[in-house]
Amino acid sequence: MPELPEVETVRRGLEPVLSGARLSRVRANRPDLRFP
Repeated sequence: MPELPEVETVRRGLEPVLSGARLSRVRANRPDLRFP
């Protein structure tokens, strides 16, 4: 599981691109990252 600073870095990188957008689907490339 990623640490909070890593998640915040990703969030800040995606915010300018995704702000106001509506996601229709999400693909998990590494489902094992969610459930060890």
